[in-house]
Amino acid sequence: MPSKFVPNAEDVDRQLESEFLEDVKDTVSQLDIQLANLRANKNLLDEGLAPVRQLVHNLMAQGRGVNMPTIHLLVHRLNEYLTEVKALDDTHVDNIQTFVDKINGVLDGDIDPAGIDATPKLVRELPKKVFADIDFGDITPQDVEVLLVIPERSMARIVEQEMAACGYRTSNAKTSYEAFNLAIQTKPDLIVASMELGDLRGVDLACAFAAMQPTHALPFCLLTSYEWGNPALDRLPLRAALLRKGPAFGSDLAEALARFRIT
Repeated sequence: MPSKFVPNAEDVDRQLESEFLEDVKDTVSQLDIQLANLRANKNLLDEGLAPVRQLVHNLMAQGRGVNMPTIHLLVHRLNEYLTEVKALDDTHVDNIQTFVDKINGVLDGDIDPAGIDATPKLVRELPKKVFADIDFGDITPQDVEVLLVIPERSMARIVEQEMAACGYRTSNAKTSYEAFNLAIQTKPDLIVASMELGDLRGVDLACAFAAMQPTHALPFCLLTSYEWGNPALDRLPLRAALLRKGPAFGSDLAEALARFRIT
């Protein structure tokens, strides 16, 4: 009696990844169709946000099974963009379409994320988050990418708004581990991290970034209630800047931006 064929682990992994990839492509196609319908029928805009968000959440779940870091990054950015969207309009639909086109480009091979500067350039071409409830006046967009590592949502939003008022693009990592991946992928112009991160402290994160070749030159700011001279800051790398919570935040930020020559 012939023995049954038993696939090896590599074959199984390739099969599973292929299936996940097909699921991702199918969901992106659905998102494309949804956006086309919204452009064709403006009456659907009021109810169109929930289905778009659901499809993006599906993409985030499906993307975990595919070894394509750039796809993860683009979907992460799209999800962040949608968190600030309260209602869809033509501008939001066009911006979401830009994200989808970039995702399709990577999936189809038209966009090659390989290379040391390819992904940083790609994320800087994405639409910036729009804070619908705040009027910043006339702001000149700046080609500045800021990575926030701030678990506290209310504080993260305050800092995001400060950066948006400067015309900067922001992305928020919820954990230090996510911060490592995003920093290495996107090479941000500035990193702002809280002192308390749960799994480790902001000083530890600053030391880790300073010790790694891909990130040692990235400007780093520590967001904290501590003043200079506090023992908790003894190990903070000399190159790092301090952003004190409270009334001093604005002046500390201006000083840090000037010091790092970020305009």
